Amino acid sequence: MQRSNPFTHAPVDEPEDVGDLRDDVLGAETIIKGPPEPLATIPSPAGATPWPRVTVEDHRLITVVGLHGGAGTSTVASMLGERSLDAGTGWPIASGWVRPLPTLRVVVVARTHWAGLDAAQDFTQQWLAGDLSESRLLGLVLVDDGPKLLDQQQRAVKRLLRKVPIGAHLPWVESWRIHPPDFERPPRRLQKIIRTFHHKAEEDNA
Repeated sequence: MQRSNPFTHAPVDEPEDVGDLRDDVLGAETIIKGPPEPLATIPSPAGATPWPRVTVEDHRLITVVGLHGGAGTSTVASMLGERSLDAGTGWPIASGWVRPLPTLRVVVVARTHWAGLDAAQDFTQQWLAGDLSESRLLGLVLVDDGPKLLDQQQRAVKRLLRKVPIGAHLPWVESWRIHPPDFERPPRRLQKIIRTFHHKAEEDNA
């Protein structure tokens, strides 16, 4: 859609309608379900650097963590609403004066470029092996790094999302490059992702 510019009288593009946020990777699937708990049969990755930890005193319903810098953590935290916290890039552990300390419920985020997929691979292997037991993993969100993923990226996305309790994928939205996402009226696909994570977090918190 276009509107006129009062300074130049030239048309200016409005943000495009993201509709139902079409997903060329997962198709009709919105959520992928994987193992709800770490697997006793998975050994700790040989030679892996233990995931860094960070203490968190703000105990919200969902703690959002990036698996690397620039993962899209703030976007996912905004999508999940005020009951979520962007906690940076360390595996969060509840701290503070409240007793008993809660078990944090965590959504981790990575981009679909090589660095993000490598980080997600390392993280999911450590989680599956039971090496990240201080908090509870709700799931993983993979955020596209470009308008169209290569075949190798698409295969990696599907594989990684099956390794966590809840796997979700955010396709590329061109308008988000120059306009903030409107999470007051999210597309239906995003609504389902948000509801799924909130429901699981509330269920675990009960």
